[in-house]
Amino acid sequence: MKQSKFPPGWNSDRVKRVLAHYESQSEEEAVAEDETEYEKE
Repeated sequence: MKQSKFPPGWNSDRVKRVLAHYESQSEEEAVAEDETEYEKE
């Protein structure tokens, strides 16, 4: 089986945590997060 390659500092546990964060967000939370990041630019 081919081993996945992650960017430096990333591993499968970190990927799972990030996915869990975004999958548990409501639509309103996701929009608010996007707007906050957009306003920083």
